[in-house]
Amino acid sequence: MNRRDFLRLQMGGFTAATAGIMLPRAAEASGAPKKKGGGADFTQVPLITVFTQGRGGKHGTLSVEVGLDAQKNEKVMDMISKSMPRLRDAYSGRLQAYAAGLNPTSLVDLDYITRELQNATDTVLRQKGAKVLLGSVLLA
Repeated sequence: MNRRDFLRLQMGGFTAATAGIMLPRAAEASGAPKKKGGGADFTQVPLITVFTQGRGGKHGTLSVEVGLDAQKNEKVMDMISKSMPRLRDAYSGRLQAYAAGLNPTSLVDLDYITRELQNATDTVLRQKGAKVLLGSVLLA
């Protein structure tokens, strides 16, 4: 067998094997985008990070993961998706105001943060119906 023919057969087999592996992934990619979790009426807000006072006069951070549950209300889901930039701005403003009073030894008041973010959500959406759910909260 000629070396070129051998290489063509090898590459042809490699291409077929690769295509066989990639076909299921391409089918997955063409479908609806997969959600990270929480169900169809849950919207994950990207991580919000604000500055605090750190140890030795350095900067610290307060990072909060937030999710919104629309409670099976399509109108609220639509308002959440349209208002996401305004929601993120309201959340970061409320969190920055809270974080200004924190120091490295402070304990984070999760109930207060939840109430403030819920109030900001209701103000931005101009209606009740979206429930704020906190993920992880990190003060560093």
